[in-house]
Amino acid sequence: MDKDPWLERWLPQLRKVAHVLELGCDTGRDTAWLAGHGFSVVATDISTEALAACATAAPSAERLHHDLRDPLPFADSSFGAVIASLCLHYFDWATTVAAVSEIRRCLEPSGLLLCRVNSERDYLHGAGQGEEIEPGFYRQHGHYADTKRFFSAVDLDRLFEGWREVSRKELTIERYVKPKVAWELALVKPGDPP
Repeated sequence: MDKDPWLERWLPQLRKVAHVLELGCDTGRDTAWLAGHGFSVVATDISTEALAACATAAPSAERLHHDLRDPLPFADSSFGAVIASLCLHYFDWATTVAAVSEIRRCLEPSGLLLCRVNSERDYLHGAGQGEEIEPGFYRQHGHYADTKRFFSAVDLDRLFEGWREVSRKELTIERYVKPKVAWELALVKPGDPP
């Protein structure tokens, strides 16, 4: 049984879209779920090893090696939904803002962004630990990167200013050995009708 079936509750909203972009797909856990529900998925990750594992987990998904610090290689309004689970919290503030801007650009009008990011209360996974480079952003020696950001509610207000927020919850995820505290957000591309 999946210990972290976070996309299940968003299935009705996702059913309204044709193409899904998944950022930071890792080994393809969410990719396989999306593909298994019949979605056309493009899965990206910075790790070639993760993309190889994703190919095994979700062979029907298109996979693309991509660093989120770079612009997304897609045309404007290419996707009805973007999934970004636990991949947007490795960067300085300017890079994080640029990544969210790229997500907005690639979303169709009224497109849906489903994302999860570290909470400032994620103490078991490094919140408040290491050298603080910027407020909430720490130098750490982690599995995926040497830096991690931990978001407050105010940070999320700033980052997603102008987006239409459908849902925002601070949750404990039981996906890892230690419980993880993360924000889960559902947002609609700004400037579009509700």
